Order: sequence, then C-alpha cells, then structure tokens
Amino acid sequence: MEHEKEDERGKVIKWLEECDKNPNPIKPWEWDFKNCYTDSLPKDNITAFLKYKNGEFKDNTSDFNITEKAGFDADCDKEAIGLYQVLGWQNSATAITRGETMNSFLTTFKCALALEQSSDCDTQSDKLVIKSGKKLPFSDLYDKEKNIEEQPYMAFDVVKNNKEAFRKFAKLTHTIGNFTVLPHWMNTGRSNLSKDYWDIFLLSLQEWLHLISPTSEAWINFIELYYLQPYVSKDYQIEPFWKNHSYTNPILKKKEDFPIFLNAVNERIEERGKYMIKQICDRLNRTDFNFYKEIRDMDKIRFSDEF
Repeated sequence: MEHEKEDERGKVIKWLEECDKNPNPIKPWEWDFKNCYTDSLPKDNITAFLKYKNGEFKDNTSDFNITEKAGFDADCDKEAIGLYQVLGWQNSATAITRGETMNSFLTTFKCALALEQSSDCDTQSDKLVIKSGKKLPFSDLYDKEKNIEEQPYMAFDVVKNNKEAFRKFAKLTHTIGNFTVLPHWMNTGRSNLSKDYWDIFLLSLQEWLHLISPTSEAWINFIELYYLQPYVSKDYQIEPFWKNHSYTNPILKKKEDFPIFLNAVNERIEERGKYMIKQICDRLNRTDFNFYKEIRDMDKIRFSDEF
C-alpha cells in the first residue's frame, strides 16, 4: 500500500513538471483531464467536450492515463487518483470512495438547447430538436470542417449569447477544481436529486449531517476536508447558484439565469482548483514551479460571499 502511494506521488510530480514545462506551460488547475485520452484535444472546448461524450478519444497511451481506459469508457475524474491520494482523500483504486465530477457541463448545456425549443427555431435548431428522454445527438452539434464561430451548437441563442462562459465551463468541468471523491454508491442518487448541481447536493448533505451532528461539526469538517468553502458562506450556509434554485426547481429554465450560474460555477472551480494545487505542491514539498508563484500567497480559500 505504501509503495502504491509513493508511485502515485511520483506520477503527480511528473504531471506537475509536465504542466510547468516550456515552451507551452499550463497552470495545473487549468489542465483538462480529457488530455488523458488524446494528444490532439480540439481548441474549441465545447467541441472537445462533445467529442469526449461521443467516445471519440480512444488513445489510452498517455503517461497520465491511469485507468488505461478510453473511448466511451473514459472517465476523467478517475484519472486524478494520484492527486486525491496526496490530499488524503482516497487510499487506493479499490477504495469505497472514488473520483467524481461535481458540476455537470452537459446538464446545463442540454438546458440551453432545450430552452430554445420554446421559441422559433431556425433550420439548424430544427434539425437538433432535443426531445425529452432522447439522447443528445453529440455528433450533430460540432463540425470539424467549420471554424469555432460556425459550429452547429452556435445556432442556439442561449449558448451563443454566453459562448465564452460556456466554453470556459466546458474546459473547467474536467479540471481538478471540479473533482472530488464520494462513496461509489452515492453518485446515481446524487444525479437524480440534484441534476449534478453541487449546491443542491450540498443542501441534501447538510440536512442529513445536521441530524447526526446538530452542532454542525461534521458539516464543517466535510467542507474543510474537501475545500468546499467556495460553495458556502462564511457561516457555512449554502448559497444557491441562482435565485429559487432548489430541490423543486433543480434545472435552469430562464435565459437570464444562465450567465449568473456560469459565472458562479466557473469562478468557484478556479478558486478551488488553485487552492488544491497549492495544497498538493506544499505536501509534496515542491514549490519550485513557475506556476506556484501565482498561488504562493494563497493561504486560505475564499467563501462564496467573498467573491
């Protein structure tokens, strides 16, 4: 077990060194784990996400492909097990806890496309009508022959009007700041309840933990262990992503709520990702990276009411 942990620590250090390598360094909190499955990730982040969901990234030879899976079996949040081990979140690949993605890009993207069906659709939108219960036609939403501004998904006004925020979220979805660990049996129930919006999941968890620990000790410990402060206020209360977001109103239904949510989720993922990388570097005693200069003075992580 100890040898396995040391091996994973070595892989994490190699990954950090790769992120920092010239001539094209990348900040590790911005590293897209879809890179585990391809050496030619599309520059358009939405296209990259859709191709990933369509099982098109089939190369599992990357040095950072830990699971040795690809295509439709690819699962980005499982590839970060070494980082979870450094943080003390997961002991081994067979542990009851495993990596999970906190906020789903696909849920919000589908909401944007479905909302468009309530208005007059142009020819492209007609072809891509999203019917309840039907699988999203991923391959119809991108076209490798067209430039980024002409992609089929741009036919939908909600996406087009929030394109930069959507593209940012499409990338950040599979970065370390949007990953956590949960007991493996919990994820299906979480999706059904919260539609993969992290604030709703936290509401349910807070209610349950309060029954166990009325003094909120368990709740506070959970928030602090997994660096979830960006999702709660300084008094550890959950702030919804948008007005009236709740169990009974779990998905986005109003156009004006999309930019509110996208801004909130993107800044929270980035904040948490930076702080997690600082904790990892500090625990590995590797603070010599160029990117570390940006997070060196990050002694605490911001709460939601500090954004």
